[in-house]
Amino acid sequence: MAARHAATDGSFGRSAGGAALRGAGLLALAVILGIVLLRSGGGDPYSNAVRTVAPSTPEATVRPPTATTLTVPVREPAQIKVLPANGTNTAGAGLLVFNRLKQAGYNVLAATNTTSQGSATASTVFYNPDFDREARVVAQILGLPDADVQAMPTPPPVSDTRGADIVVVVGPDLAKEGTPAVTSPPTTARRVTPTTAHTVTPTTAHTATTVRTTTTVKH
Repeated sequence: MAARHAATDGSFGRSAGGAALRGAGLLALAVILGIVLLRSGGGDPYSNAVRTVAPSTPEATVRPPTATTLTVPVREPAQIKVLPANGTNTAGAGLLVFNRLKQAGYNVLAATNTTSQGSATASTVFYNPDFDREARVVAQILGLPDADVQAMPTPPPVSDTRGADIVVVVGPDLAKEGTPAVTSPPTTARRVTPTTAHTVTPTTAHTATTVRTTTTVKH
């Protein structure tokens, strides 16, 4: 059998060269596809990022936190010491407030005068720490607005609070509501006849002077 020889006209070389060129093109195309697939993540299924999708739920209603209010009960009147202080020149104005608060059940101390007697232009209810709400109740009983309720100043409006939790300075607005009669002890001078007036001894005169001094108290 005769051996096959390559054509002398060069057709075999052309055929081999075309095949090599097509192979190189296919290889280049494969490389390009590989690069594209690697960049898109399609080449490796495990290279895809795992996405966690939360289940679809209705949107929750956001409510602001509820503030908790602690209500401290007001103390009983019998547990509160109140000191009426007359700040006017009206005699018995402090005693008037004393009687009204006593009837309301408060532990009322004996009425006194303010350190600046006669200078009060309005009634004021002063309170010690933690007695502000009780002071407002006292003001309501006396018919005073909340604006007349204030913290106890330093120094206090009286020379001695005597441990009072609340001090009520009686002003003209409370004093004009009525002044109780002040009972004064009888004096010898009121019963002295013209005949005996000339025989009043120095001792009797001294007693009359003492009585006149007592009637100046304005509680």
